[in-house]
Amino acid sequence: MAEEERSAEQQQLEAARQQLEADRAAFEQETAAVQAVFTDSDQVLLNVGGTRFTTTVSTLRSAPSPSLFAAMFSGRHAVVRGPDGAVFIDRDGRHFGDVLNYLRTQQLAYPHDGSDFKYLLELRAEAEYYGLLGLTRLIDRYPWGLTRVVRGLLRSTEDTWVYEDGPDEVVLTVDAPVQLLGVGLAGSDAGYTATLQVLQVAEDFSEEVASLGGAAQSFTKADGPVVRLMLADTVLLLPGRYYMLSVLVKGSDSYCCEDCMESVVAGGVTLSFQCWESPNGTSESRGQFPELYIRAINSSS
Repeated sequence: MAEEERSAEQQQLEAARQQLEADRAAFEQETAAVQAVFTDSDQVLLNVGGTRFTTTVSTLRSAPSPSLFAAMFSGRHAVVRGPDGAVFIDRDGRHFGDVLNYLRTQQLAYPHDGSDFKYLLELRAEAEYYGLLGLTRLIDRYPWGLTRVVRGLLRSTEDTWVYEDGPDEVVLTVDAPVQLLGVGLAGSDAGYTATLQVLQVAEDFSEEVASLGGAAQSFTKADGPVVRLMLADTVLLLPGRYYMLSVLVKGSDSYCCEDCMESVVAGGVTLSFQCWESPNGTSESRGQFPELYIRAINSSS
């Protein structure tokens, strides 16, 4: 009986080995076929809505799945060319220069203080069509569709907020999905450096579940009574979860946010600030975080 079991096991191993060799051969054959169709250095002429662009296969393959270009020039699909040899794409060519530059550099060539949000939204629609998730993330760093959440009814410039006992924190929930773009902090008569962390925390706020994002920046009196600390990448906030905004400030004393509202409705979303006093004294009713900056999810769809 043991001999029969051993023989059956050997047969299964041999069958698995043969299948593995067959899969490897198929993969090598597919790879060779792809390389025979396109090489990275090949030039490609694109006709995007009547505007022509010249690039290389390596540039078009540079973005990962689900990039339309990576699939189109993978060698697995027939690429139809026009009489002039150009590959036709039925999209608006006005935006494709920025799309192509993103594929070349993985950067968005748009001013950091740019405010043509109509163009950015049009470009974002193109990025979604082409499956360029990295480009949509870069566009989402800009404050298009920004909603200002004002929770501080009074900002005192006479009483100062001292930074000596650790971070200032607030805990909040939302009743609908939003993107968090950044926070507004109470300004200063001199200056300070603020380091922000966005955390998901347990229901009793005692334990960190995940670190979601952050930012750091220095500010001076010239930045005004409320300074904007914007996140490098937006953070998605979802209902049913608890989020902590934690800022560590190094520098001079700042102004103080008083009479903060524990619940604010902005952009059709209710943000509820939970009962919590942070190490440096900020709570749901006073201290730091007079403002938050969000984008309602439905405004980006």
